[in-house]
Amino acid sequence: MAFNLTLHVRDDEPFYTRSVAAQVARISLDFLRLCEEENLLQAKIMAGGGQGYSPADIRHMARIRRLREDLELDLPAVEVALHLRRQVVELLAQIDEMERQMSKREQVLLNEIQQLRRRLATEGEWR
Repeated sequence: MAFNLTLHVRDDEPFYTRSVAAQVARISLDFLRLCEEENLLQAKIMAGGGQGYSPADIRHMARIRRLREDLELDLPAVEVALHLRRQVVELLAQIDEMERQMSKREQVLLNEIQQLRRRLATEGEWR
């Protein structure tokens, strides 16, 4: 008899120990410690009481690794790049929200125009 076990972990829930997280992100434990010292990463308390990292944290670790390897940035430059990335993501979210609001407002205005056209059409019939 085979069992199929599926775990559902929230993206921000710490689930992986430090060593497993480092392996998954393909970084060394020494580099992980260095990133923690530079406040680029921070372990969270897991359900069992130990410290660990979430899937989102692991993606963040991999992003740091790529900035170091691909662009050869030192950790202060990585911090700046990550800060700028966060700002861009926030600005894109704001643009999306503004577009949604503008789309709603556009629909309201189009409805008002239709109502005014119908009103003008019925008033024109009375003259």
